[in-house]
Amino acid sequence: MKTKHNLILYTFLFLLPFCGFAQNDLPSVWAQIERNNLTLQAVQQQVTALKIENKIGLTPENPEVEFAYLWGNPSAVGNRMDFSVTQSFDFPLVYAQKSKIANLKNEQSDLEYKKEQRAVYEQAGKLYYHIVYQNVRINDMQTCLGHLTGIAHSYQKKLEAGEITIFDYNKVRLTALNMEQELRHAETEREALLLELSQLNGGKMIDITTAEFPNMEFTSDFEQWYSQIEKNNPMLAWLHKEMEINEKQIRLSQASWAPQLMAGYMREQIPSESFQGIKVGITLPLWNNLNTIKQKKMQNSAINMMIYDEKNQFFNHLKTQFTLVSNLGQQIASYQTALEEISQFDLLLEALEKGEIDLVNYLLEYSIYHESHERLFEMQLDAAQKYLELQLYE
Repeated sequence: MKTKHNLILYTFLFLLPFCGFAQNDLPSVWAQIERNNLTLQAVQQQVTALKIENKIGLTPENPEVEFAYLWGNPSAVGNRMDFSVTQSFDFPLVYAQKSKIANLKNEQSDLEYKKEQRAVYEQAGKLYYHIVYQNVRINDMQTCLGHLTGIAHSYQKKLEAGEITIFDYNKVRLTALNMEQELRHAETEREALLLELSQLNGGKMIDITTAEFPNMEFTSDFEQWYSQIEKNNPMLAWLHKEMEINEKQIRLSQASWAPQLMAGYMREQIPSESFQGIKVGITLPLWNNLNTIKQKKMQNSAINMMIYDEKNQFFNHLKTQFTLVSNLGQQIASYQTALEEISQFDLLLEALEKGEIDLVNYLLEYSIYHESHERLFEMQLDAAQKYLELQLYE
């Protein structure tokens, strides 16, 4: 019995919170959600529609067909019939600039999807780490409950043999009961989190059995790390595309100062004679483009300031998260090492069995050890939530 208890306590001390097997790591959960998430599917369809819309206006305007039948007065002069077909078109440079703008807007549409995708990933990541947290706690409490149940059985036999009082037996039973209720609550929380995660996965359940927090080892050189992930900021990429679009629109405005050409066929017929031939013309852009180039240049300046501001905020935010995660990782490692050095469950159980400590002190010590592990798990959850920000950009 003693050997069995020691084995259980050894497992409790050294394997928690590292027990469990990562059957569903976060990247695989993200991959499932991207396939099944209804919001992302709707956004993808909107992006497809926007890409089609961006291509509108890249072809010449519709041809114009005119027909006129005029009655003569007096009637002796006869009737007149006119017919014409005309087509207007811009210079090739205008169409080239419009096509480049449409392509950039399509790339922007893809970035809109990435921004929505990142929001869904962030929500899923938070749920994932809370589920892992509950899994770790459940494993911990199951081990504790198994040990307390063993002691309760042992004390029941002592009670039947008249070696202890009912009060000692009830203390063990009450401690085990409290642990059982805490375990049931954690299991209920886990089920609720899994249901919430399934909603992100299009109603399909994902069974997260992992009871291990992520390995947060990364380079200590923030500048080097940041240089690799800056390009993964969808908002920053969107602003750069907006700048390119604005520059192309300036060139489009400059190209639009060229006259719009018009060509076609015209026929005019009266009773005694008829006329037919080609019809040409131009549209002079005297008014429509006034102040357009000036407005676009001012807009460029504003976008430049937004890019600078976004870069600063992004850099400072990630540097803060990077530093926090790094410090938390060191704190967790130190705290965990200290717990391993201090926690001597096997010696505690041996002292109880030899009568060196009473049951009250044993249960008190056991409770302190359990609360210390709970504190460790909370620290790991906090670090994982902050590490999630870095994962989203990696």
